[in-house]
Amino acid sequence: MNNSKSFSNPEKKGWYECVGVMHIHSSDSDGSKSIPEITEIGGGLGLDFLFFTDHMILKSYHRNLEGWYPKGTSKKKTLVVIGYEINDGNNKNHYLAYNLNDLVPGELSAYEYVKEVKKKGGFGIIAHPDEIRDRFTQFPSYPWTCWETEDFDGIELWNQMSEWMEKLNKKNELKMVLSPRRSLVSPTPRILSRWDQLNKKRKVVGVGGVDAHAHPIEIGPLRITIFPYKVQFKSLRTHILLDKPLSSDFSKAKLQLFSALKNCNVFTSNYRWGDAKGFKFYAELKGRYFKVGDDINFEDGIILGVNTPDAAQIKLVSDGKVIAENNGSNLSYKIDSKGNFRVEVFRNGKGWIFSNHIRVV
Repeated sequence: MNNSKSFSNPEKKGWYECVGVMHIHSSDSDGSKSIPEITEIGGGLGLDFLFFTDHMILKSYHRNLEGWYPKGTSKKKTLVVIGYEINDGNNKNHYLAYNLNDLVPGELSAYEYVKEVKKKGGFGIIAHPDEIRDRFTQFPSYPWTCWETEDFDGIELWNQMSEWMEKLNKKNELKMVLSPRRSLVSPTPRILSRWDQLNKKRKVVGVGGVDAHAHPIEIGPLRITIFPYKVQFKSLRTHILLDKPLSSDFSKAKLQLFSALKNCNVFTSNYRWGDAKGFKFYAELKGRYFKVGDDINFEDGIILGVNTPDAAQIKLVSDGKVIAENNGSNLSYKIDSKGNFRVEVFRNGKGWIFSNHIRVV
């Protein structure tokens, strides 16, 4: 049975887009600014939401810093959600947990705390799941190894700090520090492949995470902040599509965002290569339109459509394989079978937009 909503025109109905940044650390753990200070930066960039996940702490949540900002005004500009980042006893298997009022016990294994987050009604995203790096022993990788669990809600397809660290070496470190966004190319083929396989069994949302800390470091006489918050907020962004405008009531707005995340009504973009707001990936059948993340019952005549804000290389992917592509700002493709379909968009060989799946069942 198809429970998805359809709309008569994708330009007018069902495409209320919210743009924000996920996986942010504040001075509550190993970041360098407070949540209000960081939110002022995000609000200044026009971001609709910011998701904070400090390490094993909910101090700011219990200080009621979650909510709409600026605080104390009727002008609701940026929505702040506060979760936290969990890890196991070996500092592996990092997990971004939201919608919880307290911390899970620190001695739990990854399998156990993922189950506990779900049991408590939380929403969990695997952080930097395929992280690999071995050049700097003082900065080890933190990959996800507990793939036997099926209780997580999503994974980070693309983690800014992970890609940056994987490409960092002694020869390029100064250039990478001074121009950090240039290292971002795309999610790895290995994580895209795993994500496609996971989605054959159930919906697993894919998001982008900046893993923002804004660390100050010293290079000779220079004191430099690696990835200032403002710079990171101009890189990987998560776009969430809603059925209705985001509510001015915080509790309702938060529920809207997580309902859309759960349903995979999401795409990720790299702002470094252009503002992706307005991108659309949809299915059309007999005048009805279905947005990214929706399920559709297969029948003859389904057309998949893609519109991008600027010209780019558009790739339509089905179950891990490219089935159509076009250089331009649109693509249209009539499907002849069931499957999971998603879109990858590149500009000058660099990843720009990665959508979640439309499922034709």
